[in-house]
Amino acid sequence: MTHKMRCKVCGEESGEDGSWEPPQTWVLEHSGRNPMHLSYEEVITRPWRTWMKP
Repeated sequence: MTHKMRCKVCGEESGEDGSWEPPQTWVLEHSGRNPMHLSYEEVITRPWRTWMKP
């Protein structure tokens, strides 16, 4: 599973990471540089695999 954050104001995104902390740090840094960017969304990718039962 990976996490990524996206700024809903400008669309800029953090890197994708298996840990929650780097995307969270990105949000704090991004909002510090852009005080009017207050809305974010988390993008979680959770891989799935299916197979046919013989």
